[in-house]
Amino acid sequence: MNRFHIISALLHVVFIGILLLAGQGSMRPLPKVNVYKVSIAPLPQPKVIPVEEPVTEEKTEIPEKTPEKKAPPEQTQKPKETPKPKEPAEKKVVKKGLPDISPKIYTGSGRGFTYSYYLNILLNKINGSWHNPFKGKDIVLRSIVYFEVDKNGRIHNVRLEENSGNQVYNESTIRAVTLAKKLPPLPQEFSDDYLKVHLEFLTGQ
Repeated sequence: MNRFHIISALLHVVFIGILLLAGQGSMRPLPKVNVYKVSIAPLPQPKVIPVEEPVTEEKTEIPEKTPEKKAPPEQTQKPKETPKPKEPAEKKVVKKGLPDISPKIYTGSGRGFTYSYYLNILLNKINGSWHNPFKGKDIVLRSIVYFEVDKNGRIHNVRLEENSGNQVYNESTIRAVTLAKKLPPLPQEFSDDYLKVHLEFLTGQ
């Protein structure tokens, strides 16, 4: 016989023997076991307590009110005032050939000189010695000559205070005051040592 066949036969015999031994062990009588009936009562079901989820307050953003831009008030255009026509300036009417001399006289202390009779003497004497170079001509000139009169009536410190713009006219006004030289003494009631005189020479046509 073939060696493989012999080995295979031996294995079958061993396997069958094992099965027989196992069958005899399982056929032994089992010991008695006391059986107790146990009834299991159902356990109380746990109460389900609902868990309240914390309510998260949703912050509602309130939109900020943006101030409404007010439209600027319409500027009402004021009606343009029509300029009033200028009234023609009144012309000083000066007699032809005669000068107009108006004095502005102040004392050294600043008090007014109230002796009108003395002023008339002063003006008449200076007017008599003035030779107006523009007498009778269509021209207007103005100058002011300053001088001082002492208590004895003598004239000092003659000078041109306001220029007329014409040299010939200026010299004529200064010469008129200088030629007067001597006036009557100042009034005794006048307490200052000298009288300050601002004499205006104004000539017209």
